Amino acid sequence: MTKAVQYGSSVIYANYFTHTKPHSVKYKDGLNFYLFRLQAEGTCRALVAGKYETIIPGDLLIYSPDQPYELDVQPRTSPASGAIQPVRDYFMTGKGEWLDSWWNNKDLPTKTNIGFDDTVITLWKHLISEKKKVTQHQEEIMDYLLRTLCLTLEQAIQINQRSKGADIAYKLKQYIDNHAHEPLSLEKISASVGLSVSRCSYLFKSAFGGSLFAYCIDVRLNLAEQQVLYSNLALEQVADKTGFQSYAHFCRVFRERYGHPPGEYRRKFGFRFNQYEDLD
Repeated sequence: MTKAVQYGSSVIYANYFTHTKPHSVKYKDGLNFYLFRLQAEGTCRALVAGKYETIIPGDLLIYSPDQPYELDVQPRTSPASGAIQPVRDYFMTGKGEWLDSWWNNKDLPTKTNIGFDDTVITLWKHLISEKKKVTQHQEEIMDYLLRTLCLTLEQAIQINQRSKGADIAYKLKQYIDNHAHEPLSLEKISASVGLSVSRCSYLFKSAFGGSLFAYCIDVRLNLAEQQVLYSNLALEQVADKTGFQSYAHFCRVFRERYGHPPGEYRRKFGFRFNQYEDLD
């Protein structure tokens, strides 16, 4: 007698939905399976991290067991033609040890806009089609398809996060460029993009290889050097106008960067504003 093979994951349900009428689902006490949903057309509302958010085309939703799940679909009517504008989505639920292991070893968000990746769409369609068949090896095929889809979704999420992370890093850089002459703290810089200090520090270092604080000092020193060389401002004023809260700190970091204290640097290399006075 052949022993039954136990597969690591299974697809409970998979389909492509077209909603032309209002539709709502509520699992307030949490799911008992994994749920995957990719918004294909139109918009809806879903519970994400405890609050309702608008779901737009390209948004991927992933819920794990015990997470509450609430969805509200309200198809709209076209103002021009009066026709119903359908809401469409790819949908799948699953369970199994492999899914448990995959989910527990990742830190994936509930919602990510991954757009419309051809590989993801092809795999999802294949999985939906295969689920409708009754074949000898269906369980094994579905197991492999589910794993492949999950890993492909994970890759799409990571690409989105890297792209988004780089965009945030450039926004942080731009904020420092524009505000380096002002009193700045890591908290204030991070607040400009609405993220925590630790998250911003990580994203900035990943993009540029250095810390937010070091870059801020770098920008201030570049500004200060120009004023030391090409203005006749008192050095205390230079320090103040370029964002240094302490003249002693300004002198120390300036010397570390340029090899001379600011006063000596000005005497050696600065523009002499009175060099033409004898020609009057």
